[in-house]
Amino acid sequence: MYWKKVTTIIFGLVFATSCNAVAQTSNESSVVRQGPEIQAIDKLRDGFLDAYVKGSVDALMRNYDKDATFSGTLQPFWLKGEKDIRDLWTRYFAAWSKRRLVFRETEVRFYGSGVSVETGYMEMYMANDGMMPVATFIRYSITRYKSKEGWKIANMNVARLPGGS
Repeated sequence: MYWKKVTTIIFGLVFATSCNAVAQTSNESSVVRQGPEIQAIDKLRDGFLDAYVKGSVDALMRNYDKDATFSGTLQPFWLKGEKDIRDLWTRYFAAWSKRRLVFRETEVRFYGSGVSVETGYMEMYMANDGMMPVATFIRYSITRYKSKEGWKIANMNVARLPGGS
């Protein structure tokens, strides 16, 4: 109970004083906060959020490569490929009718012209009618590559923050 309170206070302070800064890092390690690639990934993140809230598995899956890997808070193992990742999101959306996801302190680094790694934090809220939301605080990383269709998730790893719910 004590650590839950401490974690809540720390998160409140961090979130109250931080912004959703997005950084682009080139091979020379210079930080750029805007540009077409950052805008493209910001748009993908917004689409991911929209699909998540609506519970649209098809829209969410358009973000992933067919051979992507995913590890999340709902299972202790790697999911490999579209079929397994789709199954997870289908079951998750069926189990939780009300969902909210908030990205915090996002940062995107580019490696060459075709690979990006996004890191940051998420707040995930899940509920059903008549129940209080279950909050989970998460750190995440998303590795994307640039395909003919645009940026695709090759790997997504989300993990509960230590001491969090």
